Amino acid sequence: MPPPADGVPAGTSKALWVLYADTFIMAVGFYMLIPLLAFHLLEDLSLTIAFVGVLTAVRSASQNGLMPLSGWIADRIDYKKAIAVGVLVRAAGFALLGTVDSVPLLVAASILSGLGGALFHPASYAAYTALAEGRDSVRVYSTREMISNLGFVIGPMIGGLLAGFDFKWVSLGAALLFLVAFIFTVAGLPAGLSARNPSASGIRDVLSNRGFLRYCALASALWLLASQLYLVVPIRAGDVLPGPVGVGLVYTAAAVLMVVTMLPLTAFVARRLSARAILGAGALSLGAGIAVMGLWGTTAGLLAGVGLFTVGQMLSQPVMNAVVADFARGGSIASHFGVFGLAQAAGSVVGNLVGGLLYTIAGEASAVALVPWFVFFGWGGLVAVAFWTRGPRPEQ
Repeated sequence: MPPPADGVPAGTSKALWVLYADTFIMAVGFYMLIPLLAFHLLEDLSLTIAFVGVLTAVRSASQNGLMPLSGWIADRIDYKKAIAVGVLVRAAGFALLGTVDSVPLLVAASILSGLGGALFHPASYAAYTALAEGRDSVRVYSTREMISNLGFVIGPMIGGLLAGFDFKWVSLGAALLFLVAFIFTVAGLPAGLSARNPSASGIRDVLSNRGFLRYCALASALWLLASQLYLVVPIRAGDVLPGPVGVGLVYTAAAVLMVVTMLPLTAFVARRLSARAILGAGALSLGAGIAVMGLWGTTAGLLAGVGLFTVGQMLSQPVMNAVVADFARGGSIASHFGVFGLAQAAGSVVGNLVGGLLYTIAGEASAVALVPWFVFFGWGGLVAVAFWTRGPRPEQ
């Protein structure tokens, strides 16, 4: 695995722990607010489902659509500055989301929330790549995913407690955590954590790398499956478990499984398999997990399916990021992560559209209701074969 060419100041071990702390704080802040936001908009502000969908789309578009540009910017300035500005912008957006009730201000809050994510997301991953030099990058990214999932466990619990008083405290609490992340970033990350030779044609260089674009297409196809986490789990959990509490427990159980097993699992497979093999296995596991959840309509089937799906996530997520770092050359690491983030977003959009259609078919009272689950399993198999035969070769 070639070392990244970005600037890596002294004291990277301490800086890596600061970055882990940033990830945890931001994950808690994000997950204490976002899962409850739709309920607040619908019940407290009496907005329509359609408008809540528009706000979600605005936030996603402002984040994912701007990632390539923000990645290019991060490559040309200090990653520390890009992360710091991004968390400040998101703090402002999150503070507004729970304290305003007019449509224009809610739209502005959604744009700010997304823009903040666009600024710090590729810069953060580029900083991880720079600080991982001389280390096992898969382990670094596995630790990052584990810490993020720990935030997924804790965040909704804190948000639920604060929502019992007033939703504005959820919003302000999340914003406060992003302000804490700003302080950690400014005080703990070293200056000079940036590209050594930033190129004005950074994005053009990334888009001219045909091997990387092929990898992005494969990753987008895999992300179509990964995006079903927020569709298939609540749909199937709602069918076999009592109410929203059961759905929340399933998500929590999946996050705990990730926290407990991700590091040993990824260490085990990374020593024995290539990135192509691991990503193929991850795609197959994701598709199989969806199929099991759909075809085995019991609590045991739901848990088995969620377990398979979670294994697929653990296999694919850290390795996907490590492969992006391998593809990056010169001063374009953040640009690579920005383009990769856009590819993942495209897979998620298609996954949501296709998933909604297939789950509608699965709800019909006929034999055709079984077809969608086999479609997901078949797609997982096709993506696995594509990774095994046409998977990433960063040296190309």
